[in-house]
Amino acid sequence: MMRSSLLSSAVLASAAILPAQLAGNYTVGPGGSYPDLTAAITALTTAGVVGPVTMTVTASQNGQWTLGSIPGQGPTNPVVFDGQGTIALAGTQPVLTLNGCANVTIQGFSGTFTSATNAIVVTGSTADCTFRNVDFTAPSSTSGAALINFSGGSGIRIEESRFGGSYEALNSGLLNTTSTVERCRITGGGFWIMRLAGADFTLKNNFITGSSNYGISCGVSGQPSSAANLKILHNSIYIAHTSAGSQYCSLRWYSNAAGTEVLNNVLYDAYPGTTGSPFNMWCSGSYRPVTMNFNCFHSNLASWFPVYAGANRTLAAWQGLGFDANSIQGDPLYVAPTTTPADLDLQAGSPCATAGTLSLDALTDHYLAARTVPVSIGAHEEDSGAIYSVFGPGCAGTAGVPTNTATPALRIGQTSTVAFGNLPAPQIAVAILGVSNTVGGFGPLPLDLGVLGAPGCFLRVSLDATLGLAGSGGVASFVWPVPNLPNLVGFTLHTQAAVLDPTLNAFGFSTSNAATAVVGL
Repeated sequence: MMRSSLLSSAVLASAAILPAQLAGNYTVGPGGSYPDLTAAITALTTAGVVGPVTMTVTASQNGQWTLGSIPGQGPTNPVVFDGQGTIALAGTQPVLTLNGCANVTIQGFSGTFTSATNAIVVTGSTADCTFRNVDFTAPSSTSGAALINFSGGSGIRIEESRFGGSYEALNSGLLNTTSTVERCRITGGGFWIMRLAGADFTLKNNFITGSSNYGISCGVSGQPSSAANLKILHNSIYIAHTSAGSQYCSLRWYSNAAGTEVLNNVLYDAYPGTTGSPFNMWCSGSYRPVTMNFNCFHSNLASWFPVYAGANRTLAAWQGLGFDANSIQGDPLYVAPTTTPADLDLQAGSPCATAGTLSLDALTDHYLAARTVPVSIGAHEEDSGAIYSVFGPGCAGTAGVPTNTATPALRIGQTSTVAFGNLPAPQIAVAILGVSNTVGGFGPLPLDLGVLGAPGCFLRVSLDATLGLAGSGGVASFVWPVPNLPNLVGFTLHTQAAVLDPTLNAFGFSTSNAATAVVGL
């Protein structure tokens, strides 16, 4: 009896000192459940999880973190680190390493890193982890490392994010498998934009801009078996090269593996000057994609060639080798490819608008709008005349320049969501809807708000209607149902938001990007 009592006491004492397994919502920051990310990650990897966990981060973080295996991890017990669109990560690089964790989502964080070493690393047995709505950048460099390095891991996703810079914006190594990058804005790299060597990698519905030397490496030089089943689908690319250097292009093809596809992409390479014979795609030796079709090739140089494959190839010559039978050559009519940020939406009347083929792997576009047959080439499904594009920049607030997007563009009989992002606390915005972007009630537009105590900020839209919005996760939005009235096709309206930012300036507001909405079919 005494032994039983002693055993029970020992068990109870042991249970009392074991950390409780986690489930539910926690805050990370001063006064929160955990003081910082280091403590939160320690708790996860020590105690484990017994249900879904959300870690809402309330203060910017500085450190070097490795997230390993979490006891209890799995699809029924996902873990989310939420930076709410306002939290910056900094520290010794690699700042964040995922090594063995599973079903973890990193969302709503930003970071400006160096080019010298990898900033974000995924390695080991990491599985089914996602980066969503992140904004990671580094200076472009022709030496150094990747901004984001998938040296291992499987089922890794980057979606609805912005990233770019460094030696390359992303490296998918030979040990990385089944990863996907979609609906992102990829803003270039120094030497490469990306190197994609891992098997079963999918790159789809992305806007890819900026400057680089050699664009996207499809496979790795000297590794012809790399990049098996690589799928490059419905991407809109505009690369401003620093020169018409030898072999500068959008795609460099090094793979001889099975299952590779290049479908429904716009490849636009811009070069300085007026001379040179560059190309959109360069193939190493006899290596070719297995399937390549329904693409659009274009350059600003009249002397360019769509493809180099043993020799400079015109589109007709390339088609004679069995590729791109249904592809086109011509200006895709991007809305504003040279602005910052670039707008690679297709204008109404683009030759890409009805020139693609339906892919079961990309049934929606960059904005999650359904693709309708005949589909568009590129990331933007434009078959209706519907446009939602930025025409003027906002001003930087304490969480960055507030963004202005609509998902999808406005069409009669459909509902769109207009969202303003990068909102600081308390995440309050005033949406402004106006019929003019040239004149308002106070005179010509844009109107300099410096006189109100907001230097560098401009009102770009007439104040015909306003709507107060309360946001969360760094985003405030409203739903915009468009009546099913044919006479609304072509109706044009302009949008902007005044964003409450109490500590920014005397006025207490920043302004979002301003956009033009044209209602389509």
